[in-house]
Amino acid sequence: MFKFIIKSFLLLFVLAVVACPLLFLFGAIDKTPAVGKPPELSFDQVKRMEQLVRRYKPDSMAVRHSRQVEISEQDLNLMAAYGASQLVDQVAIFPRIRLSDPFINISTTVQTTQTPLGEYINMACVLKIENGNPRVHSISVGFFTLPGSLVTSALSYLGQALLAPDTYQLVLQNLDALRSVAIRRQQLSFTYDWNPDALSRLHESQKTMLISSEHQDRLVVYTNALAKVCSIFKEHGIEKISVVRVIRPLFKLASDQSNVSKDPVEENRALLQAISLFCLGRGLDRFVTEERAAKVVPPENIGLTLWGREDLVKHFFVSAGIAVSGGSKLSNFAGLAKEVDDSDGGSGFSFADLAADRAGVRLAELATGSAQKASAIQQKMAAVKTEDQFMPRIDNLPEGIMALQFKKRYSDFDSKAYTLVEDEIAQRINTCLVYQ
Repeated sequence: MFKFIIKSFLLLFVLAVVACPLLFLFGAIDKTPAVGKPPELSFDQVKRMEQLVRRYKPDSMAVRHSRQVEISEQDLNLMAAYGASQLVDQVAIFPRIRLSDPFINISTTVQTTQTPLGEYINMACVLKIENGNPRVHSISVGFFTLPGSLVTSALSYLGQALLAPDTYQLVLQNLDALRSVAIRRQQLSFTYDWNPDALSRLHESQKTMLISSEHQDRLVVYTNALAKVCSIFKEHGIEKISVVRVIRPLFKLASDQSNVSKDPVEENRALLQAISLFCLGRGLDRFVTEERAAKVVPPENIGLTLWGREDLVKHFFVSAGIAVSGGSKLSNFAGLAKEVDDSDGGSGFSFADLAADRAGVRLAELATGSAQKASAIQQKMAAVKTEDQFMPRIDNLPEGIMALQFKKRYSDFDSKAYTLVEDEIAQRINTCLVYQ
């Protein structure tokens, strides 16, 4: 009798292990999306997102203050839709936000690979505002719905289980900075306390979790190697030099380091991130622990050029750095947004800058695509002799186009006139020796 009970429990356990995932698949995957794909990105939408980022970016990271923000449902959906589409490379995510006092309804469709059951996973999260505070009311995936109390308890348990006690308290402290939330006339209004001290302590505690110690060491190695190369030119009185003479020894170092680490992809990732930060004039303080930051050699201030221009170096390597860190789609979008912003009172929309952005992304894709591709890029970049081997020509690419001129000449990003220039840029990149 005892053996029969044991066998019965084991059978039920096996059935549960097999049945639960199957039930979840049947209930979660759908043949139709709850949220449709948003329209293609337009010039005006990119411009609007740039305005929103500038408007809601904290004024000062060093000052503690309270701030009130009001954002419309339309702008929320704009930022959510294109944020999701640009931040995630592997899958398509389509979010939609609806404001209906006291509820915030967030619906999301994830498009997966085609299966007999369908290719969409439809999810929804409902937040309810109670006494000025948002609370999880429910979360659903397909046919399954979980009450908010269960979700909140699960998140609290996971937070305490996965995070160190001090880190968990810092997370709660930063979440408590949200003081009040309200919905008025299809607008979300909220007040928060900006506490740079609490944020910096949380960021410091997360460095080892988000960036491995091995990768932090790599960042230090390439940053110091870059500083050493720049100091050599500086000692010889050279204030400005082609970036070719700097990247050759760095990619040679990456190749040598790969022979030891057996990981050329991560070596290239760290190298491109280090150059990107150098071009932005930023140190490693935000990315490595204080102990490692103390070992970093401050680089000399030397001008690096592509086709005689320092701005193209920044476009090229910052795009490459974003691509290896956040994905190609994010990097391409960041480059496009920068040009749209320049067209509104800045230096103007520049297809030459866009060519540098796209070439940097192409280098990043190959440098981190696979171990074989990463090693090949190391060899090619360590042997480059001229800039045109990795950066396309920029002659006859329109520059200095202001917003009204752009709309008149190209209409939008899906127009034939704009596509012709983008195709020309792509062809020029394809002819570069490094990318063949």
